[in-house]
Amino acid sequence: MEELNRYQKAALVSNTKRREKALKQYNDTPNICKYCEEPIAVGDNQKVSEVRKKVFCNHSCSAKYHNLINRVEKKIKEPKIKTKKFEYILLYTKKELFDKHENYFRFRAMIRKHAHYVFNINNEDKKCKICGYTNHVEVCHIKSVSSFDDNSLIKEINSIDNLVGLCPNHHWEFDNNKIIL
Repeated sequence: MEELNRYQKAALVSNTKRREKALKQYNDTPNICKYCEEPIAVGDNQKVSEVRKKVFCNHSCSAKYHNLINRVEKKIKEPKIKTKKFEYILLYTKKELFDKHENYFRFRAMIRKHAHYVFNINNEDKKCKICGYTNHVEVCHIKSVSSFDDNSLIKEINSIDNLVGLCPNHHWEFDNNKIIL
């Protein structure tokens, strides 16, 4: 092993003195673990400045602390109140819903989905009102959506009295004024 020159020896002594001074200062006012409330120890190859940043002495204390906090927060949280699907849409007017969905296709899709929902929760027969076909039934508006003015509420447009189940053929015929309900 090569011998250290005097500059290397001086640097080693200086570094050792700085570390001892830093350790002494740290041990006077050490960081305390948030969970176990024990002083956080400085390892042999660890910088004191790195230990000063720590809040927990190890990963185990950190996990236990955060699990405890999460359990307490979950108990404090108010239970969510379940609302019926599409309940928020009932008080919108036709214009407000159109403005909310930005374009005609999204607006029509929302009207259609809500109409299906209303039709299904009212336990209407899933068959064509005209021919009794049951394999594929479409929900149809008796009074068209376009005939309602902009201030009409969605609950008026999609009321069960304005909805009827029709097979695709009769739906097309109804929309094109070939049949009257």
